Formats: sequence, structure tokens, C-alpha cells
Amino acid sequence: MEKVLLEVETLGGLRIKAGEKILLEQGARINKPWELLVFLLLNMDEPLTNEQICEALWEDDEVANPAGALKNAAYSLRKHLTAAGLPADCVMTRDREYCWNPATPVQLDVQTLNALYRQGRAEQDPQRQLEICRTFLSRYSGDFLPSLAGRRWVLPKASALSQKYLFAVLHACDLLLEGNTRSNAQEVLDICGRAMLLEPLGEDLYLRHFTALKQLNMKTAILNHYPIISNMFLDETGEVLGPELQNIFRWASEGTNTVDDIHQIQKDLDEVTRDDRPIRGAYFCPYEVFKHMYHMVVRSAVRVDNTVVLLLVGLQSTGSQAMSKQENSRVMLQLREIIKNTLRKGDVFSRYSRNQYVLMLSVRQPGDSGVVAERLLKGWRASGLSSGMRIDISTGLPEPIV
Repeated sequence: MEKVLLEVETLGGLRIKAGEKILLEQGARINKPWELLVFLLLNMDEPLTNEQICEALWEDDEVANPAGALKNAAYSLRKHLTAAGLPADCVMTRDREYCWNPATPVQLDVQTLNALYRQGRAEQDPQRQLEICRTFLSRYSGDFLPSLAGRRWVLPKASALSQKYLFAVLHACDLLLEGNTRSNAQEVLDICGRAMLLEPLGEDLYLRHFTALKQLNMKTAILNHYPIISNMFLDETGEVLGPELQNIFRWASEGTNTVDDIHQIQKDLDEVTRDDRPIRGAYFCPYEVFKHMYHMVVRSAVRVDNTVVLLLVGLQSTGSQAMSKQENSRVMLQLREIIKNTLRKGDVFSRYSRNQYVLMLSVRQPGDSGVVAERLLKGWRASGLSSGMRIDISTGLPEPIV
């Protein structure tokens, strides 16, 4: 009699199939027998003790008698599998320890991905490497065991698989970008677009994504997308994007026009400012733009005998607990509006870090910045946000450049 093949998918949700019979639909509740099955399959190459199995499946004393619970789960699992046509000894005991019988055929998606990963690392030919990466990515169909994501035994395996996925993504993108063709760059955008849903804070992904946009000369897309990503990284990590991404943004900022037409220039500038009319308050811009505008503001200030002063406005919690990311993002947006409406139209400010804004003022005397700081504090207190939070304001005088 032909052996029944057990097929187990863990990505995007656990799905179990024996021959033509589906034993567990993807998204269905995973009970202990099915969790035991996937745990045994994922650890086939490692000898396990029953104690280790119990510690993994029943955390923090979930049951009074884990050994008895394991025995019941194994009995129930065997019953399900034998009813589907698998041999009675598919789950066997070796030295009184439960394990999967290696003689029972099984197809496990994680094993396939691990084999592809090893094959790709060993391959020398770049074109074959790319083909293997494409195959790996096509089979990586979602998060690893999402309904068991909180389990301690799942976390390291999910992390290891995620790292292999990220390697395949980055390596495929690097190989494609070396070709410097439109079709390759478009494929990189497709690969990164999917990967960023699974790894939303992978800066290496955004570097490949923006490099592909640059190869496609999509300057407008870069200018529109970069500030969103920059703010997301500040909110989530407190870090600014790296110099390579900043350089791509600066390249895109150089302009997209090749036609020497003053009417086109007037039209472009009109479209840029249309949503901000009538102009109220200070100008907010990405920090990369802020650094370039500093040179312009300093030169303008020297002509009228003004002084450029920098203010650093930081948001701090006054309680014993730090603010959540969501709360920090919400309050930082409101603080941005307070700053914008407090400063003059000619002033410029930018997000500097997760909880800081940097302001650039052109004033008659350095001491005039104190008046601005007082207005900011007054606006902060009037906003009703000051309960449990405060803003700290520090002043700096940049070294003269002209």
C-alpha cells in the first residue's frame, strides 16, 4: 500500500494535510495535539526529552500534570493521524521519549526553505543564486505560526527563518540592482514592497527600495515616500535614516526638470505651495532639507545683520513610566502644530529625533530667542498636553560660516 504523505505548512498559519484529506485548515484553532505535531516535526534533528516537550507546550504551569497532558496529547494526535491513513507508529517513543518516526514521509515547508537557503549559500553562479532566491521568496508565504507567535519555543525559530528570508530578499535585490535595468529595478520594488510588510523597520530594505526608485529616475516618488519613512523610524526606533538613504533623498531633491521654461518653473512652484495657502506659521521640512536651508538662512541673516539661533525642543515624560510609541507619536504631531503656529512664516524647523524638534530662527539679538522659547512654553501649557509631560528647550549659536 502506498504511504500517505503528510504535508504541513507553517507559514501564514498552520495547515495540515494527509494525502487528499485536510486535517487542519489554515487559520483554525491549534489545539495541543497539533502543536505537539509541529513541535516534533520542527525538532526532528534534535533529540528531545519529554520534559523539554512539556516545558515548551505548557508554559508557566499551565497544567498541574504536564506528563499526563503530554500522554493525552500524543494519544489524540496518533488517533487523528491513523484515521487519516498514517501508520500507528508515526509518533513513536524512543527511550521512552516522544519523537516523530523518520520512516513516515512528511513534507514540511520550513524544511524546504532551509534546504533552499543552504543551496543558495553554497551556489557560486550569481544567476543560479538569483533563481534560488526567487524560489525561496515565492514559497515564503507569510509569518511563521502566527497564532502561536507568543510561544517561547516559536520565537527563536521564527527569528531564524525571518533572518533567512531577509537574506534572500537583500541578496536577490543586490543581484538585480547590479544589472541596472528597468525590469530588474521594478522586480526589486515588488520584492521590497512585500518584504516591508513583514519587516517594516528593515532599513536595508528601504535602501534597496530607494536605490531601485533612483535607477528608475522616480524622483517624485522618493521625495514623497522618504519623509514618511524617516518619521516612522524616528517614532519607532528614535534613529535617523543612514547616510546612503539621505544621499538618495538629496539626489532626488536636486530636481526633475530638464526643460528651460520659466512658465513651467512658475507652475511647479505654484503646485508645491497650493495646499499651504494662505501660508501660516513656520516651514516644516525633513532634516536633510533643514541642513541645506541652514546655509541659505545664514547668508540671508548676514545681509540684514541678524543672528541665526537654533532651538532644540524635546518632549519628556514627567512620570515614572515612559510614554508608549503611540502616545509619543500623537503628542509629537500636536507639538509640531504648536511650533508651526508659534514661529514666524520665515522660520524653519524639522524633526530631529524620536522626541525632538530642531528650530532655526533669524533674530536681531541672540537673547531674542528667549522670547520665542517663552511663547512655545505658553502654547504648550495652553494646549492641555502638559499633564504628565513637559517640553525642554535648549538654545545654540552655530559657528559662523560667512
